[in-house]
Amino acid sequence: MPRYLGWPDEAAALVERGVRRHGGWEAWRSLRRVSFRPIGLGGFLPWAKGHPRTFPLPPEVETFPHERRTVFRRYPDDAHEGVFDAGDVRLVGATTVESRDHRSTFRGLAKLRRWRPIDGLYFFGYALWHYHALPFVLADARFVRLRRNAVTVDFPPDVPTHSTRQTFHFDGEGLLRRHDYTAEVVGAWARGAHLWDDFVAVDGFAFATRRRVQPRVLGRALPLTVLRAEIRDFAVG
Repeated sequence: MPRYLGWPDEAAALVERGVRRHGGWEAWRSLRRVSFRPIGLGGFLPWAKGHPRTFPLPPEVETFPHERRTVFRRYPDDAHEGVFDAGDVRLVGATTVESRDHRSTFRGLAKLRRWRPIDGLYFFGYALWHYHALPFVLADARFVRLRRNAVTVDFPPDVPTHSTRQTFHFDGEGLLRRHDYTAEVVGAWARGAHLWDDFVAVDGFAFATRRRVQPRVLGRALPLTVLRAEIRDFAVG
């Protein structure tokens, strides 16, 4: 059930409008998985980290929103699949590679490294899980502030996501349109404004099929795209 502990009524009402527009609590409670097909990934950030030279785009993805788990089918090749599981990652198949608490491997200068398949699995595994658990998981976050149609929260330390503090911007219908965060595994400088576009409706849920990340300076999004992604063929179960 929604909590919103310590939230002002106006902020909770904003998120509740978003929850209704994105499917509603009853549908969320019964949701077990979201599957989709990434068909494009571009921009400076994935290129700088090695895509597609050192890690590929997974052809099929399943996220399990209540389990904090994401599965990459046929990744990084047809003989393996990748599993992100609440912060741990493993590549399972002909050979198995596992890394527990993989975030700890990005400390210090290690943030500058080019990503291997298991690094790409970690970053996109937690990101895709969190994106498809929003806005529902906001009810358990700590309220920080409300500005117009944007709410800033702090997530608990056990939530696998980009950063503790994040801001969510909703449009007049309740769709989540912009998501501000710091991609900490990239660096403290990696402050992004993540734009959610071209929504489709699947069994009452609203999913963004196009995503763009622009650098954010002093709260303003600059007109540059550092990451863009396109996703198709959503299904829920």
